[in-house]
Amino acid sequence: MSEVSDDSVERQRLRVERRDLKLRTWGLRSWWFVGIAAAAAILAGAIGAVSGLVVPLVVAVVVGMLFVPSVDFLDRYMPRALAAAIVLTALVGVAVAAIAVSVAGVVGQADEIAAQLEAGSDQLIEWAEELDLEVGGSGQLVDGLADVWDFAISGVVGLAGTVFSTATAFLAGSFVGVFMLYFILADWNRLANWVGDHLGVSSEVGRGIVDDATWSMRQYFAALTVASVVVAVMVGLTAAILGVPLAFTIAMVTMLTAYIPYLGALFSGAFAVLIALGSGGFEDALIMLLVILVAQNVVQTIVQTKMSEGRLSLHPIVIFGSTIAGGATLGLLGAALSTPVVALCVTVQRRLAKLERE
Repeated sequence: MSEVSDDSVERQRLRVERRDLKLRTWGLRSWWFVGIAAAAAILAGAIGAVSGLVVPLVVAVVVGMLFVPSVDFLDRYMPRALAAAIVLTALVGVAVAAIAVSVAGVVGQADEIAAQLEAGSDQLIEWAEELDLEVGGSGQLVDGLADVWDFAISGVVGLAGTVFSTATAFLAGSFVGVFMLYFILADWNRLANWVGDHLGVSSEVGRGIVDDATWSMRQYFAALTVASVVVAVMVGLTAAILGVPLAFTIAMVTMLTAYIPYLGALFSGAFAVLIALGSGGFEDALIMLLVILVAQNVVQTIVQTKMSEGRLSLHPIVIFGSTIAGGATLGLLGAALSTPVVALCVTVQRRLAKLERE
């Protein structure tokens, strides 16, 4: 009888210990998340104060993480410093050419874009009048669209003005970014080892965390870039087949805005549909809308999941919430980088959880 009683007491003691262990674990995790939130708020304030230097540095780190494999490949055939210089020169050349082509294309077709948007707004007004809906007249709607366009442009200009208040600050920030990018490319391995050694864990675990973070960032942007190109080609070809003007501009807007989850898709989709509506009427606009919905919600998801092997899958609410939070705290850069940073944190958390189980 006493043995049964002792077994019962032992089981009860084990249950209490397991419960206490779970409570301590969740308590530590709760404080961990509180600490991360507080650190993020402090970091956001600090970045806002010195954004002219921090933004180029962040961009340099992200770009460096993405293109270190190119330097590693060239390193087999030449000194690493020369390989880093070649990759950096190629990146700067491609960036300058892409910006020049995009800006020249949009500015050169500004009048046609405005005309097509106005035609689309007129079509919307006609439908509204047929349905006895009060829309305030063509002039007010066109003015409203113009205000939205001006707001979007002023937002981009305002972001640039916030980060770089003068041309001198812009040049200084660009120099800092290029300078840091070169050293990140040329000395990545030593830099990664140093970061891994100062994460508060063993060097082996720290380097594993850095490798996981680098992998997740590369996979995210590689998958997103390929998916955005596929979607842009689908949308651009659809516009060209339908005879919608500005097909190339529509494709460029679709591809570039894909780096801002959800918000970019809404903007590019509305832009393409409204131009199709103004040039070809309801049927062309409907076809364009259907293609955009399929491309952005089905094709893009399949391509991204396939390329990332499903290991960067995030719930849509998490993606949307992180994009809004990133945009609210750090502007356009925060909106673009918030999702990959969340994916990075999830990947690192999986490694830490695996180590904890072991």
